[in-house]
Amino acid sequence: MSRDSLKSVARLIDLANKDIPVEQAFLDDLKRSIEISVNKPSSHKPSLTFKPSGMQCPRQSYYFLSETEADEPKPTSYNFAGICDSGTDIHVRIQNHVIEMKKNGMDCEWIDVEDFIKSRNLTDLSVTAKTGTETKLYNKKYNMSFMCDGIVKYRGKYYILEFKTETSNKWYSRDGVDKKHYHQGICYSLNFQLDDVIFIYIDRDMLQYKSFLFHVTDEMRQEIIDYVDEVNGYLERKIVPPKGDIDKRVCSYCAYVNNCKRDK
Repeated sequence: MSRDSLKSVARLIDLANKDIPVEQAFLDDLKRSIEISVNKPSSHKPSLTFKPSGMQCPRQSYYFLSETEADEPKPTSYNFAGICDSGTDIHVRIQNHVIEMKKNGMDCEWIDVEDFIKSRNLTDLSVTAKTGTETKLYNKKYNMSFMCDGIVKYRGKYYILEFKTETSNKWYSRDGVDKKHYHQGICYSLNFQLDDVIFIYIDRDMLQYKSFLFHVTDEMRQEIIDYVDEVNGYLERKIVPPKGDIDKRVCSYCAYVNNCKRDK
């Protein structure tokens, strides 16, 4: 829905609710204001690179990298915008707590990602931006960009950190790394040449934590390399990849559902 359309809806709501209590009117206006702000057209154009969180479907990667027109996005609701903001805030707080661990006597050192890259001579990997404790990176060999939550040296060994927030229902039944996050962990391992990723899952409601170690093998890293080569091959030939056996959760959040239905 365009910004003008949202304004038109707001005006109609105003006319229909002239006599509602002032506190309810204020709340309604606040919600609409949030939604108008978060649904403003963005001038930012995402880089045409592989994104670890989106590397679960070759066809989806193909559509994105070939600049195929995406489906009309659904408007973001005020509460979903708040969930995203909350997740970002939680990330920052935990990162700052991890930094404090060394000061509090734990054998844990927060590692500057840029310094780590230089120390390991990872010449294909470069820092493109830093936002607080998060670092945005680009790998020229694989044309891959991603954000890193952190790297630590804990009890003498290096680990990649990845934080995930989720609802209480999901968190309480969580007994391991979600399969939909495997690709992210493997991509981070490939880029940093580290074998182990510590995933921290946070209960969004009660702010309780669970942690899981995700060990990455050479075979798993090779699968990501093969994925990149496969998609690049289809891009060079301008052929849409065949439909694979993809998790329905991936399809439900895909921006190219209509294109996928069209391309049998």
